Amino acid sequence: MPSNTPTPDDPAAAHVSAPPDGQNPNLVKDGGFKAGPRFNSAECGFSQAVAVGGDNVRLVYWDYGASGNSNGQPGANPGDYIDVDNHEYSFAQSDAQGEVDGSNSIDLVGRGNARHGYVGQHLTGLIPGAQYDVTFWASSPWYNEPPHYTSMYYSVTDGRLREGGKVLDSDYIAVPQARTDPIPGGSWRRQWKQYQRSFIAQSPDAYLAFTDETADGYWTGTMLACVAVRLSAPAHDYRIAGTDPESSADHPLSAPKDTPFGAFRVRFLDETNQPLSVQDVTLRLEPHSTGSHFSYGGQAPLTYSAKTDAGGWLTVPAGTLQAGPQEGPMQITALLRGTDLSGRIDLSVGAAASRFSLSPGGTPVTLTRAGETRYPGVEVRADSDQAIPSQKVRVTLPSCPGLAFVPEGGYQLTIMDARLATTAYTGTLQADGQTLTFEGVYLALHGKGAVSAAWVAVKALPNAPVPEDTALTFQVGDQTSPSTLIHVRA
Repeated sequence: MPSNTPTPDDPAAAHVSAPPDGQNPNLVKDGGFKAGPRFNSAECGFSQAVAVGGDNVRLVYWDYGASGNSNGQPGANPGDYIDVDNHEYSFAQSDAQGEVDGSNSIDLVGRGNARHGYVGQHLTGLIPGAQYDVTFWASSPWYNEPPHYTSMYYSVTDGRLREGGKVLDSDYIAVPQARTDPIPGGSWRRQWKQYQRSFIAQSPDAYLAFTDETADGYWTGTMLACVAVRLSAPAHDYRIAGTDPESSADHPLSAPKDTPFGAFRVRFLDETNQPLSVQDVTLRLEPHSTGSHFSYGGQAPLTYSAKTDAGGWLTVPAGTLQAGPQEGPMQITALLRGTDLSGRIDLSVGAAASRFSLSPGGTPVTLTRAGETRYPGVEVRADSDQAIPSQKVRVTLPSCPGLAFVPEGGYQLTIMDARLATTAYTGTLQADGQTLTFEGVYLALHGKGAVSAAWVAVKALPNAPVPEDTALTFQVGDQTSPSTLIHVRA
């Protein structure tokens, strides 16, 4: 159905005024159904209370007509499928009368049992990614027939039209029947209730609709009044902020051909670096020519959906991403509520071009039970002239018991460059005492072939098994190496 939006000189438009500057405006035009109806029927002693039939309904800002259900097939004048009731008639002796800003109401059943209808409006000027609250009042009727339950279908869809768009929010609203205590005029008091829903805009346009779902056999349907849509939460510019292990276009996450990728995490932050907490996000793989895919539930899709944690991290378990049979680059992008997020994850099938390598550092060290502290570590070597970003470093004790990290003004990792200058980084010890984690570690490598060293402080406990030769495990980015050999002795 074409829109009923009036021309600027349409006198009906004068019934609707814009909110004062500085307020959160109602994006629904004429949410009180005041613009245009011609009241031509009296009910229960009210004079000219109901706009009934055809052109008398004449809602200027709203689309209206047949519901499309079996009891609301099109064919008659659109105005025959709904009635408009004036404010006094709609809210007589109701507690809601002073809360609806003088709103008229819509009866979503018009001229009889075969005239079940809908009202709808195209909303414009939405901000993609922002949240909007929808509020409306609903009631069951109380005239011409005994009180009865009614229902309607509320929906907001993306785009300009009632049909065909993605559903952003919807609900079947069951409205209890009116109470049977009589009021003057020989009818019953309406029981109005306000409802609130919300949706996230996907584009600047959406379509709001209310469709009657009342059962056959009644000549009156759900009453609708005082409809509003207002901004409730601004849009956030969420993005892919990083991965764990760290990755980049020059240093992608990688796996050999025809093998599963290990576990990795993706973090999502907004424009103020606040996390996207506990939200469903979809990862979308662009495999290019590699033949790679996600693998779960016996399927091989190109998307994977999961919920972020409180810190904005989404975990992809080991084996969920399967490398294909051809080597090459690929990327992962992300969607939130159907909207593309900025940023991407770079991946590679086949050996990744590493910018640095690790090897055990220095001569072996000896630890004695309950003895002195020693400093096993690794050597780090630059394999290219490309700049090497800061890395996450994990240092793990051997699986056999008997060693412990030693705090020296905190648990520290020391980096020494080729000029013997040192920098200490303070890390976090996991609850089990087995792993130290250090964030943002600069490796102090300047050009291909440059070398630096990294070490931590450890000691042997009184119950350490002896004799034992062992090592720590250093993970720097996605590179892993054992540390300096450690001799544990009595």
